[in-house]
Amino acid sequence: MLLSLNWLKEYVNIPKSLSAEELAEKMTLHTVEVEGIEKEGEKFKGIVVGEILEVKKHGNATHLQIAEVNIGKTKLTIVCGAPNIAPGQLVPVATVGTIMPGGMEIKEAEIRGEKSFGMLCAEDELGLGTDHSGIMILEKAKIGQSLAEYLKLDDIILEVDNKSLSNRPDLFSHYGIAREISAFLDVKLNELKLKKIKADHGDKHAKLEKLDVKIEDKNLCPRYMAVKINGVKIADSPAWLQKKLISVGAKPINNIVDITNYVMLSIGQPLHAFNADVADKIIVRPAKNEELIDCLDNKERKLNNSNLVIANGEKAMAIAGMIGGKFSSVTAETENIIIEAATFNAYSVRKSSGALTLRTDASVRFEKALDVNLAEDGLMLAIELILEICPEAKIASEITDIKQDAPEIKEITFDLNWLEKLSGNKIEKKKATEILSKLGFIINADPESDNILNIIIPSWRATKDIKIKEDLAEEIMRIIGYDDFPIQVPFIKMAPAETNRDRMIERKIKDILSKENALSEVYNYSFVGEDDLKKINMDFSTYIKLANPISKQHTLMRQNLSLGLINNIKTNQYKYDDLALFEVGTIFLNVPGEFKKHNSSEETLPHQEKMVSIALAGNNDQLFSQGKSIVTNFLMSLTDLSVDVAFLPTDLIIGYADATEKAVINVNGKNIGTIAKIDANIGKSFGLKKDAVIIEMDFKDLLLLSFLENNKKYNDIPKFPPMVRDLAFVIDQKILYNDIRNEIKNFHELIKSVDLFDVYVGKNLGEDKKNLAFHIIYQSNDRTLTTEEIDEIQKNLIENLEKRFEAQIRNF
Repeated sequence: MLLSLNWLKEYVNIPKSLSAEELAEKMTLHTVEVEGIEKEGEKFKGIVVGEILEVKKHGNATHLQIAEVNIGKTKLTIVCGAPNIAPGQLVPVATVGTIMPGGMEIKEAEIRGEKSFGMLCAEDELGLGTDHSGIMILEKAKIGQSLAEYLKLDDIILEVDNKSLSNRPDLFSHYGIAREISAFLDVKLNELKLKKIKADHGDKHAKLEKLDVKIEDKNLCPRYMAVKINGVKIADSPAWLQKKLISVGAKPINNIVDITNYVMLSIGQPLHAFNADVADKIIVRPAKNEELIDCLDNKERKLNNSNLVIANGEKAMAIAGMIGGKFSSVTAETENIIIEAATFNAYSVRKSSGALTLRTDASVRFEKALDVNLAEDGLMLAIELILEICPEAKIASEITDIKQDAPEIKEITFDLNWLEKLSGNKIEKKKATEILSKLGFIINADPESDNILNIIIPSWRATKDIKIKEDLAEEIMRIIGYDDFPIQVPFIKMAPAETNRDRMIERKIKDILSKENALSEVYNYSFVGEDDLKKINMDFSTYIKLANPISKQHTLMRQNLSLGLINNIKTNQYKYDDLALFEVGTIFLNVPGEFKKHNSSEETLPHQEKMVSIALAGNNDQLFSQGKSIVTNFLMSLTDLSVDVAFLPTDLIIGYADATEKAVINVNGKNIGTIAKIDANIGKSFGLKKDAVIIEMDFKDLLLLSFLENNKKYNDIPKFPPMVRDLAFVIDQKILYNDIRNEIKNFHELIKSVDLFDVYVGKNLGEDKKNLAFHIIYQSNDRTLTTEEIDEIQKNLIENLEKRFEAQIRNF
């Protein structure tokens, strides 16, 4: 977007001491990025006033002429095709090397055998209009004078980055930018004084027309204003208006079109002028599918019902918010016009613009969500200018104004103490109030607090920009200047995140089982079914029933993990010879007092516990022993200690368990779970083709065991050597290994460890007998033990074992 510095100065008192470069820097720091600065006359560099001395016909082309032109210091021969040149005329001459406003470079050329050393310029070639019928003829010009000097182009043009204005539709105009300048320079903004135009055509007895306007969807067109003006004489705009438009790159066309463009560039409201003789009705409606419109850019476009159009009774006259149609346009013959000022839905305009690949100055503004109140200002300013430039024109209709209900005025409570904490600077109430007032906010102080302001958002900022107190803080801080705020690292008291010990131990458990023991982790539903529970002899009377089960096979909340693992074995048994699986999951218990009925207003979740379960399957006679080894290794790794792990016989009812191969897992004297082989008949009823063992352990007990890690104490390495004795004896098979081991370990304080290294069962031992062989380590912390001392303890130990377990020392 281009901005004229002279135009800005009409609205705001910019100090003369402030250069254009300094102003641009301040605009970039406070409001919007300025991408470039250009002196207006620079685009006409190399173009001078020349006097045509002689015109003669071109010898090799009937439509070309050769002109001898005096440009002051020299005379040039120029080949020209314009029919209107004649000796004595003063014309603009582009000399060799000139870059034209359109980007073309003027070079020395040979045209049909005649050399040409420049170009005589038409209006459109200079960007001063649309006329290409002939060369532009100048009046009262000095030969050799630069064209910029002749046109009095003394303006400075600022190029602003449109991308940084996406949320600021109010800045797409000179007045909007001037408001910002007044705030950050702290200078006066000249109020935009618009006359309240009365509909009056000069004849007190004649009745004003009433325009036939219909809006089919007010959401797509929140406001539509229009007025008819008769007796308009279409002509060139006055020089001041043309000069303003040219300065910011807009080509003058005619007085009416130029006025609509001036209003848009001045205050930001796009307008459109219709030939009133064509616009017998005005209907704002969605386009019909495949409806055609011949646009002002000489392109015919095919529309659909996602495009909004302005139509008369028969056809579309304009694409709303974007471009007009040719058949309803204002031409030299037009005498009566209708001026439209409207607000169109931003999303609708943006969508149509993208679909039609058409972006215009109007669409760029509408798609940013214009203030609905701006339409009235735009129409009033346009009427004022038309009546001024066309004195014979008369208002012929009432002013039509169709709009939605006015949006609620938004007010934000703003705390200056909060602003101080946010910015790091104390900003005085007076300063904050002055800044916001210059930007158009209405400030109401809170009578109960000196630091509270109640701020009413102006309509041009409320559409999509200012919503919360942080937006207001930004307004104050950017106008003051972010460079004026101290740079300091914020002091934040930080604490490490709380350690979730349960989660850490769960991850460790999974790592040990999957990495060290090569088990595969599985995840199963938390739901089970009655039929499957019956198959494994589980009592499900206390299971929690689901109010809305996902299937007939999943009607209850599980109370153990075993059923899911058994199903995993069944599903995968044909793919693998051996299976080793584990799951860490939650079970749900119907604990009285902890679970309310489903329809209770005090509903809580059921009591939940976490379990660790292992499933082994294969055609292996040692599967039960393998399971005990995995458990022992797992528990040793979990604690990093030599814990006492025992597998004790149990009368505990485990529905799926084999009668003989089942045990509780005992660690340091506490039962933490069970290990059981699945009964062969139950396995068959379930469809298992392999032997299977299920291990279940309570996660809470494992968590307590893992805590032993943190209570390790350093013990000095013993200074005195151990003595190792092996002891093998025969006992009844009914006697448990743990009973023998505990008896040996607790027999004497010098016995430090007892390890079983051999088990033997055979005919030589006798029926129902087994042989156990132990390594027994004797050691003292304060002396070296003697053989005699150990022999005495060993003798007493053997006598004790014979007495308690009828053990016989094996000597064969």
